[in-house]
Amino acid sequence: FALAGVAAAAEDGSYYLDLGAGFKTGDFGTPVTSNLYYFAPAFGYVTPRYDVSVMLPYLSLTTDAAGQSTTETGIGDVILRGGREFLPGGSGFSLYGSAAVKLPTADETRGLGTGEADVGAFMTLGRELKPLRLRLLAGYIKVGDPRGRSLDDMLLYGLGLSGAHGSTHLYGSLEGRTASVPGADAPFEINAGFLHPLN
Repeated sequence: FALAGVAAAAEDGSYYLDLGAGFKTGDFGTPVTSNLYYFAPAFGYVTPRYDVSVMLPYLSLTTDAAGQSTTETGIGDVILRGGREFLPGGSGFSLYGSAAVKLPTADETRGLGTGEADVGAFMTLGRELKPLRLRLLAGYIKVGDPRGRSLDDMLLYGLGLSGAHGSTHLYGSLEGRTASVPGADAPFEINAGFLHPLN
């Protein structure tokens, strides 16, 4: 993954633009294997305690099923997110909570979304282990059911490490979730990437 940010100062905080891109592969808790390339710009506003953002991804999804490969591209689901720092990191520990809403802007007929809204809540506990930072993640997503289908809500959990090399932040994480498709294997992700501010 690669992320870049541009920030503009405001009276009590900063507006920012994140330009994210990445690649994921796996079954994502479904019965088929998929390769996903994405470009995910996000615009937000951040203060020392709060932040809000909106993300509009563009997706390229290749699915392999029954010996056939198909590729679909298009706009993904818009993500609205807001968060708050409940425990600042001055003591060595931090606690951050957030909520997110997935708006069904992706084309479900092309497999780029479910056509339904999802709502999620998340908590992240951080611990400074200089020069690294440890994060523990837990979350819950209320999954919207597409017409004619019943999907399960998801529980999320994860462990991450991050550190800085100059102005570039490096990160890696192990993240799991329960499957949304009944009977499918629970997905597990290994993530790695970097974040580099442009100013």
